[in-house]
Amino acid sequence: MKNSQPYHGEWWIPAEVHPDNYGIYPMVHKGMEARYTGTLTYHDNEDTILELYHVPSHFHSKQFAHNPVIWGRDANGHTFTLFNVWMREQRLGDFSKTTFVVSMILVGEHVISMDDAHFSKCIVSFPYLRNWAFRSKLRRRDESDNYHYTLTDIYKEGYLTEQSVDKGIEWKLRDWYTLNFTRYELNITQDTKFMIDAPEGISVRECLGQIGEFSQFLSIALYCEQNPSEVVFYTKDTNNKLELLFKKGESVAPAAVSLIKFDQLQSKIPSMLRTWHDNFDKVSPISGYLIDSLGKNSSFDVPDFLIIAQALDGYHKRFMNKKDGRDVRQYKEQMDALLKAFEEVDVIRNCKIDPAVLTDSRNKYSHLYPDDEESKAVKGGRLYRLTEKCKILLTCCLLNMMGLTSEEINICCNQSPIDAMVNSLSFD
Repeated sequence: MKNSQPYHGEWWIPAEVHPDNYGIYPMVHKGMEARYTGTLTYHDNEDTILELYHVPSHFHSKQFAHNPVIWGRDANGHTFTLFNVWMREQRLGDFSKTTFVVSMILVGEHVISMDDAHFSKCIVSFPYLRNWAFRSKLRRRDESDNYHYTLTDIYKEGYLTEQSVDKGIEWKLRDWYTLNFTRYELNITQDTKFMIDAPEGISVRECLGQIGEFSQFLSIALYCEQNPSEVVFYTKDTNNKLELLFKKGESVAPAAVSLIKFDQLQSKIPSMLRTWHDNFDKVSPISGYLIDSLGKNSSFDVPDFLIIAQALDGYHKRFMNKKDGRDVRQYKEQMDALLKAFEEVDVIRNCKIDPAVLTDSRNKYSHLYPDDEESKAVKGGRLYRLTEKCKILLTCCLLNMMGLTSEEINICCNQSPIDAMVNSLSFD
């Protein structure tokens, strides 16, 4: 397990004055709760475990069910709020140790719930965000025609882009720098972070939802799965810095060239982010299927094809159907409409997707028709290549949903991981 960190201390359920707690703790007052010694062990790639010692059997079922958090303080004075705690083990008749699984840990303050709008901003690190969004014109030429950094250049610009996504909430991509002074030189490490700015207040739950939205957006932009590596909150009134500890997902190292070209489409990035946020409830299952399919699996099977084929069906139903006044329900007509919409996109023309082959393959492996019925369905290597073509078509659909024209989709796809895929595979 990576970065295993134990915290020994006291843990308790807060008796805060909160609407959910009225009548639950009539004899318990704030600061006088029953406290239990125990150890919290955090792992960044495995479940976090809380072990409490000599806990009564009704601790979880009678008390915690009415309060969404557990509070704690370790021997070094660190303050913890534990979210989404559930009992994993308590041996029958033995209350010397009870084991809980903890979903997330907020270090620095006690918060009453995940829905408490206690924070003014949230800053999120992604290991490969800089690979997509960075300021390439940081350096300038001096009179001797040499490149050099100046502190004025560094601090003059703060945000690469920003966009209001909800009332009082903005998404920002912020430049971040680490300055390392040595005796002879100044070394500057440039980074980019995602910021949720909410001066009026935002909760942990809202932030996590929006982090998930941006994670999917960045995964599409880099054309490989991306997950946050660090989340930091700042409180609304005191501006205290609180760290969120959570089970981290792996991020895949991207190709040298991204899909969504940040430098060429920078003026459109804010509107793309806003459109992505506004449509996320409808698009997230579709984009989630695509992102999952980008992983390099050791084997390929029919379900891998069906997931993408059905995602195309879902996209047409949610974002294209009835745009021309027609109610299209037949799969082949849906695919005809999608291919026609992208007939000016180079990679789609090069793929040469046959909607009849796609339709028959989808119907055959979905068991919509008898196996012995005449069909153009493909199998084996041809089914694999058809799946790769469908991924490319689905990617163009998502780019179009975000407001890009065919010309701008060509900017994205040409000289991209998709372009390399088309050139490397023998499309039949």
